[in-house]
This record gives sequence, C-alpha cells and structure tokens, in this order.
Amino acid sequence: MAASGIIVYRNVNNHPQFLGLVALKRDRKRAGGYYDVPKGQIEPGEGVLTTALRECFEESGLTPKLRGEPFTSGKLTVWLGEVDIYDEVIIEKNPVTGYLEHEGYEWLKPSDLKQNCLHYLKPHCNWAAKEVWKYFNIS
Repeated sequence: MAASGIIVYRNVNNHPQFLGLVALKRDRKRAGGYYDVPKGQIEPGEGVLTTALRECFEESGLTPKLRGEPFTSGKLTVWLGEVDIYDEVIIEKNPVTGYLEHEGYEWLKPSDLKQNCLHYLKPHCNWAAKEVWKYFNIS
C-alpha cells in the first residue's frame, strides 16, 4: 500500500532541526533504527497530500508549511515541511486505534536523523537532509 508523510523541520539560529518521532520498541526491532517521521497509509478516496497532512497532524499535532516538491522512494512519498520554533509537538493516541504510535520525540540535527532513522526511511531522510539547506541563508 502507498503511504505519504512529512519530514518536519524548524529553523534554530539558521540551523535546521528535524523532528524525530521515537519509534515503538517493536518497530525499532522490526525495521532497525530509532526515529520515525510523521507518515501513514493512504486511505481509500484520500489523496497523497491530504494523507501527508492528516498523518502529520495526527502523529505530531503540527501543520507545517510545505517546501518544494515531494520525494518518492518505493511506496512512500514525503514532503519537507517547516514549523515555527515555538510550535508545540503533541504525541497522542491514534484516533482510530486508540494506541500510541510513538514513544516521544526529539529535535535532531539532519545527520542524526539520517543515521538513526528507521532503515526503510534512509532514502527519504538523506533527501531531506540535502533539500532543507535550500531554505536557509548560508553566507
């Protein structure tokens, strides 16, 4: 099944920080790695972008400003999305299943997300770590 999501970042003193959702222990064991990103399966009748925005809000409480074009690898399409440094991350139970999907979150350097994401997210996190610099003022 196809899925979509958003790799969320914020600008802290002209340095990007990515949102890393702490994956459940079973998911870390199954998929390797430690961090997940807001994403999920596309529901019948739902578009790729609608899914990404819904999943991001459900899993983090955030509605980021999307940047650039999406990136697709395998069955997963992700956007890069920026939030304000003061936006609050909220981890709540899935509204359908009633279960928590993540143990918490951390704001990470791009290199830390790339190195420690769930293994199947590597292409997406590598892309985001390169893409994000387009939105920073580098002298």
